[in-house]
Amino acid sequence: MKIWFWIGLAVIVAIPIVRFLLQRLRENYAQKHGTVLYATVISLEPVKVFGKITPAMKINLWVQEPDGGKRQVSVSTRIPEGQTVSAGMMLPIVIDPKDPKRVSPATPESMKRVQLTGSREQRRQMRKQRM
Repeated sequence: MKIWFWIGLAVIVAIPIVRFLLQRLRENYAQKHGTVLYATVISLEPVKVFGKITPAMKINLWVQEPDGGKRQVSVSTRIPEGQTVSAGMMLPIVIDPKDPKRVSPATPESMKRVQLTGSREQRRQMRKQRM
């Protein structure tokens, strides 16, 4: 009887750890091989856990892909104190090459491969900001 308890406990503890590690592997692969784009912030919502507000925010974004497709996505991420994010801002994101529905915020390393999309005026402004 004791052995089944310990096996069950080990499985219950191992499942969240394995899920976290798989998510981290997917994100690292996307950062290295995914498409990096700028997305426009539509709205921000605080993330609540058990009714308490956390430092994470759910950011709704509008993405224009290089092939001309347009869609809305949402990203939940922590925003450092002192950094302001508001509607209309352009944020860099990475689209996972294996699952295009999955997006994540871009790292400084992946920002080196950014593709500019949008109108001609928007692309000019983004080029000026990078230089």
